[in-house]
Amino acid sequence: MSEIRNTCVENKLANIPEPLRSRLSQLRALVHSLAERSDAIGDIQESLKWGQISFATCRPKSGTPIRIDGDLKAKTYSLFVPCSTSLIEDFRTHHPDMFDYYGNREIRLDLDRPLPKNALTIFI
Repeated sequence: MSEIRNTCVENKLANIPEPLRSRLSQLRALVHSLAERSDAIGDIQESLKWGQISFATCRPKSGTPIRIDGDLKAKTYSLFVPCSTSLIEDFRTHHPDMFDYYGNREIRLDLDRPLPKNALTIFI
């Protein structure tokens, strides 16, 4: 599957200080890697939504958009889904100790810990 990358996203990442840039870049790479391996996910289009990096499927139209962002002062980074979905609640029910969940739209991760690639792969 092809990737549809966005120069605005590239510029945003380039202006984010380390170590947050590395974590968001790893999370971005994971999203694209999963899309490349799955026909059900298909092509991913990147954009900026509300100043956050956003991923949405464009071919086929499947799933729900995912956004990522971080807070360097709080030493966290997050994966967001629309609050109108039950994705966070469903995942929290089946995997209560896997992540720090915030409301019905956010999985928050610790910047000082390695990217939990296997756990995020299950969620994404």
